[in-house]
Formats: sequence, structure tokens, C-alpha cells
Amino acid sequence: MSILGILNIGTTALLASKSALNTTSNNIANASTPGYTRQSVVLSSLPSGLTSNTGTSGLGVSVSDITRMYDSFTSLQLRTEKSASSYWNAYSNYAGSVENIFNETSDTGIGPAITNFFNSWQQVAQDPGSTVQRTSLINAGQYLASRVSGAYNNLADQQAQIYKSSQDLVTQVNNISQQIYNLNEKIVSSPGALDLKDQRDNLVEQLNQTTRVSTIEDGSGRYNIYLGGTALVDATGSYNMAVSLDINNAMQFSVGSTNVNSSMSSGQLKANLDARDTTIAGYIDQLNTFATDFSNAINNQQAAGFDLNRTAGTNFFSVPSAQYAARDMRVLISDPNAIAASGSAAGVPGDNTNAQAFADLANSGIIGGSTPIDFYSKIVADAGADAQSANTYVKFQTSLVNQLETQRQATSGVSLDEEAVNLVQYQKSFEAAAKMISVGNDLLDTIIGMVR
Repeated sequence: MSILGILNIGTTALLASKSALNTTSNNIANASTPGYTRQSVVLSSLPSGLTSNTGTSGLGVSVSDITRMYDSFTSLQLRTEKSASSYWNAYSNYAGSVENIFNETSDTGIGPAITNFFNSWQQVAQDPGSTVQRTSLINAGQYLASRVSGAYNNLADQQAQIYKSSQDLVTQVNNISQQIYNLNEKIVSSPGALDLKDQRDNLVEQLNQTTRVSTIEDGSGRYNIYLGGTALVDATGSYNMAVSLDINNAMQFSVGSTNVNSSMSSGQLKANLDARDTTIAGYIDQLNTFATDFSNAINNQQAAGFDLNRTAGTNFFSVPSAQYAARDMRVLISDPNAIAASGSAAGVPGDNTNAQAFADLANSGIIGGSTPIDFYSKIVADAGADAQSANTYVKFQTSLVNQLETQRQATSGVSLDEEAVNLVQYQKSFEAAAKMISVGNDLLDTIIGMVR
């Protein structure tokens, strides 16, 4: 090998070591950067190009590539599990709020109000002519109605807040989709821009936490993003998602003219959809059933008796539409004399048979075959079980995500200890390459001096 060959080899080594030092330095600088993937220099020897001669060395080294230490399998798992974790975190918050609405740990809930209402009828039965007991009964009815309508309104408020949250999340989805499309175009024009790929993967992860999507990389390096079979991002652009309420007050998610409700499998938007239009809507339906059946039973019993004016009893509770029965539950009677405690007109005021029949309704299956307390207790129990189940899933998913994060960090994360070792190694390589060039230069000077 010629002396000039030594200089050339030294130069390639110097440049390769410099590139490795730059890459290592970049890794160290981004050790705490969220979403950063460790980069590695791929070195290749430069062959001599001669195949017939023996004992011929190569021509040095070159940087054939700088790659991301990207674990695609673990990253895909992590996206999936983070999407599920996002779902359960959001759903758990809503389930906890619903549980609080039906909180029966104090004496201000609906359950105690039901008991107090029937106890008031028992007191009227004991003294059917008492204005005080009758007034107390009306107050108990008003309190019960206010607790039922209050629970309905709290649930409806939850639905309104979830819809507002969904609108904000849809805007977020559209912004992320547009950013992914923009990064796609930059990456296609500059395939070696590893930091841009990190940014894009980070955005895809964020998008999956909002709504679970599938990602397909085409031959040009673009990410095509699909929600079910509907494209959010492809080679031609990004497509906006929208959310609206239908005539039944249910949320409808769409991309263009395509409804994508059935395509959402996890993520915050799916949690919003399930919590608002299934879980909370279900509790509203149960409250409406309670208000409707309870009011009808009391009103029917009123009609079977006679008040202090010896006239047939009129409706005690309002009879609104079934859809808003709980919201609009009201006591219609304001005059204590209008309480139909007597079983007959002739028995007024001492007859208490109808008042006792009212009290007995507490243990009758007047609400879908269940007693009022049993029916409502099941609502409370379901709300508690739902919240507890959601919390269990949150803990499970959090643990699973942490395990996968650790697994991904082992491959893609930056270890400062490892990078420190690499820094010393490449520094020594750089110094050796510089020394090689210095030696080659001295040899060349010697030969030139001999010629002189």
C-alpha cells in the first residue's frame, strides 16, 4: 500500500469517527427528549476493488448508514396498550363521577328520601286528620322528587361535558393528522431525517391514545393512517373527523360522510362514546323508569282514596313524558287537605286505610316488579361495581404499559453509561486516525527529503 493510501485510509477513519462522535453526542443530548429513539452508526469497510491479488488490504471505512434503534414490534404493542390504557383512564373518571352522583353514604341520597317518603305515609296513617303530618308528607315528596331530578340533571351535565370533551378531542385528532401528513412529505423528500421520523411516531402514539388507528407504511416511507377502513391520512392528504348529536341525543363520529362509531375500538373517544351513550344513558333510562313507575303507583293510589274534602284524590306527582320523567318529576299537591288518606268519603277524616295502602307500597313490586328501594339499590350497586371494575382495568393497563415502556427503552432508549463508553471508544478511534494521518505525513516528508 502506498503512503498516499495510508493517508486516504486515515482520512476515512477520521471522518467515520467524527460521524460516530456526532451521533453519540446527539444521543446524549436527547437522552431526556420524549419520543427520541437512540441512533446508531453503521460502519462498513471499503474493499480494495482487487480480486486477483492476494494480501491486498481494503481502502478504509465508510459510514453506510445511521439508523434508529427502533423496535417496531414493541412499539406496535405499546400503541395498542396505551390506547386501551387511555380508554380505561377516561372511562374510570366518568364511572367515578357517576358513582358519586348515586353516593348513598350520607342521608341526603335518593335511597333515604324513598324511605322517608313512605315513613311519612305511615305517620299520616297513624293520624290521618293531622295537617302537620300531611304537610310533612308533601315536603318528603318534594324532597324525593328533587333528588331524582337532581340526579338526572347531574347525569345530563356529565353527558354535555363529555360531548364538549369529544369536540376538543376531535379537533386534536384533526391537528395531529395534518401534522403527520406534513411530516410524511418531509420524510419522503429527506428519508434520512431520523428526528422527523421520531416526531411522526410520537404523533401516531398520541393519536392512538385519542382513538385507536392502524398505521401502514408505503414504499415511499409515508404513514397511511386508518380508522377502521376509513383513511385519516394517506398520500393525498389528511381527512377531518367530526362529531355531532343525532335526534336521539347520541354522538355520531364521522370522517367525511362515513360514520366511524363502529370503527372505534379504544382510546379516549371510544371511552367518551361508551360512557355517554351507553353507561350514563342507561342510568338515565333507569331513573326515568323509577320516576314513571313510582309516580304512576302513587297517583293510582291517590285516585283510590279520598281527601279531607271527601273528594277523590288527584295526582300526587307530575306525569311527564317517559324520556324526561326523572328530570320533570314534581309534586303537584300543595294543599295538605288534598292528601287522599281515607278509603271512603264517609270515613273522612279518621279513615286511614288508603294512607296505610300508600305505606304498604314500600314493599310492593311497583317498579318493574321490584320494590322502590330494591330497584334504586341496584342502580347504586351497578354504579359502584362499574367504577370498581374500571379502576381494576386502569391498574392492569398501567402495569402493562410500564412493562412495555421498559422493554422499548432497553432497545430504543438512550443509556448514558453506554453512550459514555461509546464516546471514549470513538474518541480513541478519532485520535488513532489522526495519528495515522500524522504518521503517513511524516513518511511522505521522509521520502521527499530523500529525493532532495
